[in-house]
Amino acid sequence: MKREKTEFKILEAYHGDSILIKTYDKDFNEFIILIDGGTATTFRYSLKKELNNISKIDLLILTHIDSDHIGGLIHLFTSKLIEKIEIGEIWFNHPEILRRGKGSNISVGQSESFLDLIKRVKPYTEILSIDKSMKKIDKNGIVFTILSPTNEILSHFENVYEDELKKAKKKVKKRKISIKKNDYGESLISLSENNYTPLKSIKDDIFNSTSIAFILQTLDLKFLLLADARPEVIEECLGELGYTINNKLDVDYVKISHHGSKNNTSQSLLSLINCSEYIISTNGGTADHHLPDRETIARIVHNKSRNKEKKLYLYFNYPVEVIARKIGNFISEEDLNNGNWIFQNKNEF
Repeated sequence: MKREKTEFKILEAYHGDSILIKTYDKDFNEFIILIDGGTATTFRYSLKKELNNISKIDLLILTHIDSDHIGGLIHLFTSKLIEKIEIGEIWFNHPEILRRGKGSNISVGQSESFLDLIKRVKPYTEILSIDKSMKKIDKNGIVFTILSPTNEILSHFENVYEDELKKAKKKVKKRKISIKKNDYGESLISLSENNYTPLKSIKDDIFNSTSIAFILQTLDLKFLLLADARPEVIEECLGELGYTINNKLDVDYVKISHHGSKNNTSQSLLSLINCSEYIISTNGGTADHHLPDRETIARIVHNKSRNKEKKLYLYFNYPVEVIARKIGNFISEEDLNNGNWIFQNKNEF
């Protein structure tokens, strides 16, 4: 099939991510990319419908193994629909793939299930481990500049994976509840002044830190797709690529990391980016984790290096009213009076 324009959808994936991109290569052949599958219920709710008329996914990317990214893919691979879809290549950082040739085979939970399903359902599809040392991957004019994860993060991930396997065998699971101060009474301008102080270190946040994040340059659009990546990792890599506050990365769209968590978006990272259209994928989060954080919105809107003469657009893949029913009125009329910005519910681009 021929194509001359890139289109993409940020699917309603509950508190997760699922992105479907339909673009084209230098020969105008259609090239379809599926990034993550959202939560387990995302497949039935939105992903299945989008894939019904697709015969080939050229590139399937599982950014990391959190359940709100891998769950929908497991349901895809256990459905009859997968029999009708050819998959060209899969990017997936699993210890068995990372250690290919080292004689090791460790797996845990949904990650283990997904790898087993790939082997059984799509045994001839190539699975690649991805890290930033690969730099650029060119798919006939569709260019991926890999920003995350680093080799160091993946090495630590392998060690943590072994620990998680031991816990899984013992069936030990502790529920962690996120308790945070409500900042709804504080203005966005004031919140934007708060320093970036993540709750966890990169190693203590290892599963998010393993996120495959990249710049995607199609023939007509440029994206910064951050999965749930850590801003310190992305900022360091952009610096290595020569981007500074005076030489910003120009992109058409930024998919904000980790559903708008303030732990994954820093002022210093945003100062390296020139963009007026930002996307946050969330339905308001879970009972334990309410997202997006107002502080993240504040950093985007009131970043000191942003040109406020140009209107900024903040897109949510769920109606704001739906999000607000979970987390309260996280955007006020007063917020919109400063910063030259608007928000919209928008899924299709």
